[in-house]
Amino acid sequence: MKKQVSGFIMLFLGATMLPNLGSFLYTWAQDGSEFKQSWILWLTIILTVLLVAFGVLRLVGKSILIVDLVILLGFAVFQGWMLWQNQLAPWIDSGKLDVLDYSRIVTFIVALAGIVSLFVKKQEAAVVANTEDWQKKWRWAGVFFALLGLGTAITLAVIVLSGKEFFLTTTFDAYLGIGIAFFFLLAIIFGFKRPNAFITAPLLGLSFNFLTEYLWLDQILRKIGTQIGSQLGQDETTIVALKLIIGTLGIFASLFLIIATQKKKFES
Repeated sequence: MKKQVSGFIMLFLGATMLPNLGSFLYTWAQDGSEFKQSWILWLTIILTVLLVAFGVLRLVGKSILIVDLVILLGFAVFQGWMLWQNQLAPWIDSGKLDVLDYSRIVTFIVALAGIVSLFVKKQEAAVVANTEDWQKKWRWAGVFFALLGLGTAITLAVIVLSGKEFFLTTTFDAYLGIGIAFFFLLAIIFGFKRPNAFITAPLLGLSFNFLTEYLWLDQILRKIGTQIGSQLGQDETTIVALKLIIGTLGIFASLFLIIATQKKKFES
C-alpha cells in the first residue's frame, strides 16, 4: 500500500509537469536557434522524466527508497524556490497579494505528502471477498465522466486548430487537448475492466493542470479586466471555459476510477 500511494503521487506530479515541459519544447521548436535555454528548462526535463520513470517503478515495487526520497525532495525544493521567486518575494516587495499560482502551491504540498508516504506504515484490515458490484458502480461513473471529458477535449482541440487569431491561446493548447483526450480514451478502455494507477495518476495530473490553468487565466482576466477581456473573441472565451470543464471532468473521472480499484474492508 505504501508503495502504491507514493508511486501514485510521483506519477501524478510528473504528469502535472508534462504541460510545462511540452510548452518549453514547443517554444524551442518554434524559435529554433533563437530560443534561450535555461537551467529551469533542464531541471524541468530531468524532474519530469525522473518522477514518471521512478513513479512507475515504485508502483511495480522495483524502486529504491533513497532515490525516490531524493527525487521528491528535489521536486519540493524546486517548487518551493519557484514559489518564493514568483510569489512570496514579489508580494513582500509590493506589500500586497497578487495572482496565485495554485499549481505550484498544491504540487508543493503534495510532494511533501509524498515524502511522508514513503515512511508511513499502514495496517491492512480484513477484506470482503466479493466487491465486484460495488466497484462496478464506480467504474461506470468514472467511464461516464471520461466520455464527457474525451468529447470536450476533442472539441477544444478542434476550436483551436480551426481558429484564426487568438490573444492568449496558441496551437499548443490544441496539442494539450489531444494529449488529455488520449488519457481520457485510456480511462474509458481500461475503466470497463481494470482501472489502474498507470492511467488514473496521469489523467488526474493533467486534469489538475487544466483546472489550475483556468484559475490562472480567470485571475489574469479579473486583474487586467477590460484591457484583455475586450481582445478575447467568442472562440477564445469558449476555450477558457472548456479548460475548466475538462479539468473538472478529468478529476471526477480519475477519482471515481481510483475508488473503483479499492476494496471494501471490515473488522474481522
